[in-house]
Amino acid sequence: MAISTPTVDNKIKLDFLESAVASLGEGALKKCNDYCIVVIRSTVPPNTIESTLIPLLEKYSGKKAGKDFGVCMNPEYLRENSNEEDFKNPWIIVIGELDIKSGKVLDEIYGPRDCPIIHTSIKEAEAQKYIHNLFNACKISFFNEMRMVCEAIKVDTDKVFELVAQSAEGSWNQKYGIRNFGPYGGSCLPKDTTAFLAWAKDKLGKSLPLLKAVIRVNEIIKEKRSNGSG
Repeated sequence: MAISTPTVDNKIKLDFLESAVASLGEGALKKCNDYCIVVIRSTVPPNTIESTLIPLLEKYSGKKAGKDFGVCMNPEYLRENSNEEDFKNPWIIVIGELDIKSGKVLDEIYGPRDCPIIHTSIKEAEAQKYIHNLFNACKISFFNEMRMVCEAIKVDTDKVFELVAQSAEGSWNQKYGIRNFGPYGGSCLPKDTTAFLAWAKDKLGKSLPLLKAVIRVNEIIKEKRSNGSG
């Protein structure tokens, strides 16, 4: 099920998805005599499927999830400009499964693929898709913010960014920054982030809200660690 989950008044609207899930439960799922699998592809907040959608499926089908039918969260990563190609040749497949049987059925549907197929819990798959999108948004906003600086000092922005993509560990090392090593530290990152923020403001008149937020988040993590709560 790939049903729209629009944002209304800055909050996700699940009405369309919930209605579709109820209809599926009352219709096809209720009539299914096999161990049918309901696959959710919509982007939803963590715990939506287990706390909201599965109860709806059980209510309208009269069946029990994990006993009479299975459920999977199978995030889609289709880009708007290449959705058909991305569907045919995915670079990764994530299957959040209610139980092993549900995941195996979806494995069989996909068949052999030239990409990793990763099995997780449903909640992990829900969280992964949201964080996937949020990371992309943060990266785009970061480089847009840096583009304002580069244009102000009249350098070749594309060349600078291409070099950063090759040199920065956060770009070429997939594991960089994702492990629980606490706040950034060392001799470079703390001083360079604060110095660049002040320089951009003093010399260019540029406020860099994302960089400022990065510094603040790092301070919060340090405070939590020092208090023994992080």
